[in-house]
Amino acid sequence: MSEGLTQEEKMFAAVAQTPLQRYLSVWRAHTPSLVVPRKYAVASWFDTAKDDLNARGWPIFMRATGGDITPQGPGIVNVSHIYTVPAGAQFSLDREYDRLCTPIEMALGGQAKRGWQRHSFCDGAYNVVCNGQKFAGTALRIRRAKADPSRMVVLAHALMLIERPAFPAISAINVFLEYAGRPPDISLEAHTSLPSDLSEKAFLERLCDEFTAMTDLGMLRSISIDA
Repeated sequence: MSEGLTQEEKMFAAVAQTPLQRYLSVWRAHTPSLVVPRKYAVASWFDTAKDDLNARGWPIFMRATGGDITPQGPGIVNVSHIYTVPAGAQFSLDREYDRLCTPIEMALGGQAKRGWQRHSFCDGAYNVVCNGQKFAGTALRIRRAKADPSRMVVLAHALMLIERPAFPAISAINVFLEYAGRPPDISLEAHTSLPSDLSEKAFLERLCDEFTAMTDLGMLRSISIDA
């Protein structure tokens, strides 16, 4: 998991220095883990929760984007798209989430929409929902480009459930939420997987094609797939 997050950081820094480049990385973690935003690191209970979950086989990693706790592991594929907003364009959160969600929806073949999904992990308005259940969670990280402060660098990340999460993953998330003093109300039934009539290979090929077609966002320097 740490390799994927490190790769994101490197690509984000590279685009900040060279704003006309962009990167697309499609990757997965090969062992189960949990990922949380850095805001949790200062909580008084965090170290205890981290030690407990690590002992249960769920190590915790931190990421720089927002959102909330999410699982990672073999049944999940991540897509990270790093680019700068075109010069002169006013920044719009809705537009940048649309650039992330639309390729996923198109790759699913029109079976998806976006919106809140009650009892799903890291719930938000920009979930990609398929047949009434959560298929993908999304998050953004934004900062000004060092080489051109008039441009905003965007790291757009989506976690896609190729396989439905197993019960141990949901249970681990709920343990973390209990430490945080929040209701442990994440439900397995709120989540789905890749539709049975769509292979993983076909889905990922469509996904990369959709992102590649965004030529207005600069030259696509790298597509890396670990799947």
